[in-house]
Amino acid sequence: MSNKILSFKNISKSYSNIVALEQISFDIPKNSIFGILGANGSGKSTFMKILPGLIQNWSGEIFHNGKFVEKNNIKLRDKFGYLIEAPTFYEYLSARKNLEILSRISPNHSLDIDYILELVNLKSRSEDKVSAYSYGMKQRLGIAQCLIHNPEILILDEPNNGLDPNGIQDMIKLIKNLRTEGKTICLSTHNLRDVEELCTHFTVFQNGKNSKTCSMEKQIKNSKTWIVNTKDIDSALEKLKNSDIFEVISVFNKNILIESMEIQSLDDIHEILSDIEIYKISKESNLIGYFDASKTDS
Repeated sequence: MSNKILSFKNISKSYSNIVALEQISFDIPKNSIFGILGANGSGKSTFMKILPGLIQNWSGEIFHNGKFVEKNNIKLRDKFGYLIEAPTFYEYLSARKNLEILSRISPNHSLDIDYILELVNLKSRSEDKVSAYSYGMKQRLGIAQCLIHNPEILILDEPNNGLDPNGIQDMIKLIKNLRTEGKTICLSTHNLRDVEELCTHFTVFQNGKNSKTCSMEKQIKNSKTWIVNTKDIDSALEKLKNSDIFEVISVFNKNILIESMEIQSLDDIHEILSDIEIYKISKESNLIGYFDASKTDS
């Protein structure tokens, strides 16, 4: 049985003479967190609006569990939950009341509201008016809305956008928990770290095309970039530069980002830095090699 839950084949979309999407093709594995990484204007938001039918008149094919999806297949959309733009609520009502109203108009098999509130970490604030919620709490309530009808796939457009650091960590934890619950999540982002911290798989959008699709496991395995976290930055830098097999890419906080085509394992780096106190050495995904980060907000 195929592990693909969604497949996109040659998805294209134009506005007059402007090509927004051109021959986009990739597969999303079941129970994955799949990231669509791209700078603002790369076409990812246009793409995210195609599945829920917010954008029409596109070309290409979509397959769900190997079966072709008709463009007007409204029933299939019940299998999806969407957070495409900033969620809206009845601000003068509580979170619970908002979910109760939505539950009444949702398809069968709605999830228990208490279970959803617990899942998005809002149960203790469920009786508070939404007007008292922070932006991060509203984003999590937006995901709660997506979960009411128990979809198998969640489509999230820039879920971390506008969140403070605490809100980002809350969102990362929530999305990982949703995968544990058996969901497949497809999210768009312009932030490299979102993909590195969250995603099991990713594709890269540039100028309306996707130029790279890979699993994070494979990306890290093939990477030649490492991060050395050490107490003694100066001594470590001296040894690394004198080794003739490293290129020091950057230094930040207590980290040294290095690249080497010859190093194969952690032991090789530990041997060179044997007399220096090392906190941690880890491989870097090196997504920057496939993405023009100068065009991002991060």
